[in-house]
Parts: sequence; C-alpha cells; structure tokens
Amino acid sequence: MKFDIAPDLFLKFLQRSDAEDLFRVVDANRDFLRSWLPWLDRNCSPDHSRKFIESIHGQKNADLGFACGVYWKDSLVGMCGFHEINKQEQSVVIGYWLSEDCQGNGIISQCTSFFIGYAFDKLSLEKVWIPVAEGNIRSRKVCERLGLVSEGISQRAEWLYDRWVNHVCYAMDAQRWRERSRNANGRSSGMR
Repeated sequence: MKFDIAPDLFLKFLQRSDAEDLFRVVDANRDFLRSWLPWLDRNCSPDHSRKFIESIHGQKNADLGFACGVYWKDSLVGMCGFHEINKQEQSVVIGYWLSEDCQGNGIISQCTSFFIGYAFDKLSLEKVWIPVAEGNIRSRKVCERLGLVSEGISQRAEWLYDRWVNHVCYAMDAQRWRERSRNANGRSSGMR
C-alpha cells in the first residue's frame, strides 16, 4: 500500500525489508524523539524495528487499522497511523512521529489529515483521538491546525522515562470532519 499525499510526500505500508531504514531513522533521532515518546529504550536494534513492522502487519490483518512509514523526498522520515481500532466505540487513536530535520514542513499535518479522512470516509468510524503530552506544543499545534478540539486533560497519563506527563485529549468526530471538509471545499472553489 502506498498513498500519495503531496509532491515529494507519500505514506507506505512498511515491509520487513524496511526494518533497517526504520531503525536508522529512529536511532539518528533518538534524543529528539525521547522528549515525547516512551518506547525508545525498547527499540535498540533493527530486529526491534522488524518486530514493530510485524506487529503493524498483525494489526492490519486483524482489520484493526494500520500505520505507514512517512516518506519525504523518497526517504523514510517518520511514522503515522492508527493504533488499534476500538470497534465497539467506532473510534481510533492516531499516533505519529517525525525526524527532527523534517519538522516545520507541514508533513505530519498532511499525513494526519489523510488518516483522519481515511478513518471517517473509508472505515466509517465515528471518532478520532490524538492524545498529546501537555508540553508537546508542536504536536498540539498539529491537532489544532486540523480542527481537533481538546476534550480535557488526562492527568499523569504516561510515564516518560523519569516523569509522568499529562495528555491533552484532542478529538474529532465524523460529522464535524465532514462539515469542516465541506466548508474547506466551498472556500477553495469560490463558493460562499
């Protein structure tokens, strides 16, 4: 699976053969990613990246969503995708990360927008969640730029190596996403 997002930007469902590249990106950005992601100490070799890729294949095969590698200018620069779909509640959490040198180019905003649209339009889900560490201002701005709203703060939501962090619980529902998309399309076509 490959999804073209913008010129020089696409998402690709990773294969086992991508494990070395994925590990290389993680390892090169370890200190940067460690600020907000709790799993860095569990990813210490290409084999760990391979096991992660196998886990997203298992998730996809169980029809519980998928995650993709983010490619910019033909290089793997991050990940974006669904955590396991909650079928009973018709909801999903989206997660993402991006290499430090690619920050500030709108890459994650565009990829996250794709996954939100996919959740509502292709999977017929009702709600998308993105929990973001309270102090992760860049990630919070991604959510706000995409129109997600804070539905509160989950106190001490995640242990991050040496401290607890609170999560701002951003959300978007299907109806609001469709209204937002209609309004955006109306503006872009000159309609009022």
